[in-house]
Amino acid sequence: MTGPDIAARRLLSQGLAHPTFADPTAMVRWFGAVQAQDYLGSLWAIGCRLEGATEAAIEEAVAARTILRTWPMRGTVHFVPAEDARWMVRLLAARVISRTGSIYRRAGLAADDFPRARTIVVRAL
Repeated sequence: MTGPDIAARRLLSQGLAHPTFADPTAMVRWFGAVQAQDYLGSLWAIGCRLEGATEAAIEEAVAARTILRTWPMRGTVHFVPAEDARWMVRLLAARVISRTGSIYRRAGLAADDFPRARTIVVRAL
């Protein structure tokens, strides 16, 4: 296999050569997650994989909460399908928290601060 062959297959497998998705939610669901640290870049990453995409259509999916922007893994923001967000966060939160423990300690946070913070955030939402 040549370099151009590999590049062509990668473009196809990443949904870039021939976009086949009609809506942002289906595209994000197929990928499982889309990097969304940079918001405008993430809209572009989704849009270039959709047929006839518009920024407004992608933002409608965000507003409708069919895709969510959250921190499920690696300490970076991703778009994930709304129906998968809870299990992803539950599965990966302990790892993210353990990797960021030193940051929490420098900020003066202790383990017992998190349940209290959760209560406050849930109440506010």
